[in-house]
Amino acid sequence: MLNIFMFFCAKILLNLIMCVVKRLADFVKFHFDNVFLDKPMLFLPYSLVQVGDIDTYSGYKCKQHTQWSHELTYIVRGSVNVLCGDKTYLCKAGDIIFNPKGSEHAIFSVDGHSARYYYIAFDIVNCENKCEQQLAYFYNSAQPTIAVADRGVTHTFHDIFLNLYGKDAFSGAIVSDGIRKLLIYSLRSFLGKANQVYVPDLRFGKKRTVAQICSFIDSNVEDINVLKKLPQRFDYSYSYISSFFSKSMGLSLKEYFLMSRHRRACELLQSGLRVTTVAERMGYSSIHVFSKAFSGRENMSPSAYAQKYKTK
Repeated sequence: MLNIFMFFCAKILLNLIMCVVKRLADFVKFHFDNVFLDKPMLFLPYSLVQVGDIDTYSGYKCKQHTQWSHELTYIVRGSVNVLCGDKTYLCKAGDIIFNPKGSEHAIFSVDGHSARYYYIAFDIVNCENKCEQQLAYFYNSAQPTIAVADRGVTHTFHDIFLNLYGKDAFSGAIVSDGIRKLLIYSLRSFLGKANQVYVPDLRFGKKRTVAQICSFIDSNVEDINVLKKLPQRFDYSYSYISSFFSKSMGLSLKEYFLMSRHRRACELLQSGLRVTTVAERMGYSSIHVFSKAFSGRENMSPSAYAQKYKTK
């Protein structure tokens, strides 16, 4: 009887310890948080109040608070409920959220879902240049809002993280430029102008059309149905576009799409996203299908490829 009693006591104690550990962690896997509230870092013409990267478990809560400065939040993975002013939005991976200074802000994980997001709190302190004048006009007058983010947002955050504490004499300039680019990419996202398609200024009909097709595929490669949208975009039948493209490029539309798709998957893995997240974003039916396709082109598994860049 005593042994049974001791067993149950030990089990209860272990459960209590696990609960305490989990609460101490506040449902956070890791948190790269940089707060400069008392003395904001100056990266003229901007002041940086806070910037960071947080990966959370289901159950995470960032308590409601009033914004001390403007803040942008980018959802890297998962889904979260975000309080923006007086409204709560369900936000998913790829969304960018703006909370202006003085607005109410909070983030709550969706039940059963972990999430990762980047954030930056900033002020524009010098508006001598026309660029900063327009950015200040927008962000100082904009209401809390959400949009699908421009693809440039992810890599711009990475530039800021990497250079925040001065790798060399150029780091400050990169951070300043990164903040500017981040505000511009986000502004375009909120205005519905994100992910614009690059069109080369070529004055030779067929070459221009091929360049446009390549650009359209590259810009929409995360959409598994992008090839089906070519006839509507270019006002030709699919068979004509396919034949025309193959003769001009020496490879089929499908092969070009697969090459572009692989390049994009590599970029996402290099950015630190999990293999399962990349497989989902790229539209693969399963992690097994993604791994097989990736290994066939790279001669290594997606996890091995990601680890290679993680250790650099």
